[in-house]
Amino acid sequence: MKILVHYPFTTQQVDELRAIAVGDGHELKFAEDEDAAAELVTDCECLLGFFSKKVTAAAPQLRWIQSFSAGMDNFLYPEIIDTEQVVVSNTAGLFAPQGGEHAWAMLLALARGLLPSISQMPERRWAGGQVIELTGMTLGLIGLGGFGRETAKRARGYDMRIVGLDPVRQAPMEDIDEIRTPEPGNLDWLLSCSDAVVVGCPRTPQTYHLIGAEQLAIMKETAYLICVSRGGIIDESALIQALHDGQIAGAGLDVCEQEPLPADHPLWDAPNLILTPHRAGASQHRPRKIHEFFCDNLRRYLQGDSPLNIVDKARGF
Repeated sequence: MKILVHYPFTTQQVDELRAIAVGDGHELKFAEDEDAAAELVTDCECLLGFFSKKVTAAAPQLRWIQSFSAGMDNFLYPEIIDTEQVVVSNTAGLFAPQGGEHAWAMLLALARGLLPSISQMPERRWAGGQVIELTGMTLGLIGLGGFGRETAKRARGYDMRIVGLDPVRQAPMEDIDEIRTPEPGNLDWLLSCSDAVVVGCPRTPQTYHLIGAEQLAIMKETAYLICVSRGGIIDESALIQALHDGQIAGAGLDVCEQEPLPADHPLWDAPNLILTPHRAGASQHRPRKIHEFFCDNLRRYLQGDSPLNIVDKARGF
């Protein structure tokens, strides 16, 4: 069996993956760029890392793709979805702690009025914004995967009531007080009762623009909206209008529908908004975690076991 790694691992990390393959009598190749990957993948059964249309189109023997990403909205193009023999696994849950930290950092910055204080430091002004106590309030989580659950852990330390929506996880869960399915009526319920809402679900055809003008109007005027999963789940035009109109107290976006966000985009001028450049999944441990996960899943596959984190390609997660 031939295996292609197309990800910026160090030489040592590639050698460790190669040792796993060779130890089981297989061959591992490494590609530094897309052109090299498209050339090397032609006779490979496994592809670990990046998988563009150009690369997968050149791989008729491909049977397993291990993605470096947790979100799959940019990778599950029709050719992959419709090819039944190709199994795709992702890194869901691998970046959950830092995702929870990022969501919580955004929420705290908004609630504690840090934005005005930070913006006025260059002018040496002793000033700040409105300060809100989160302790005892209600947190709504849209999506109870890794990001959602890690955010809930942090909210529990603030004695918050935590409610959530998830299409799969319905059994009682630690740190979640009430879980419902993401139907329109239940979305309205969560938005109307929450003092803060954190979006941690994947972007799929079902979640695209899940939160628009109608949903923002349901939220409390004192509520905050945070998104750390994927751009496009929140209708940005509707959010901009809601912030200018004071329909909600503030928002934090780590992800946008177009990335990088153009310099002339109206989001930059929206009040009480924190923007970060898709960093919720980042940490000093991310490269190590990805390498360790790739090693573990490669061992499983070569031993005839199913890889962890197999994606339902039709559902998109």
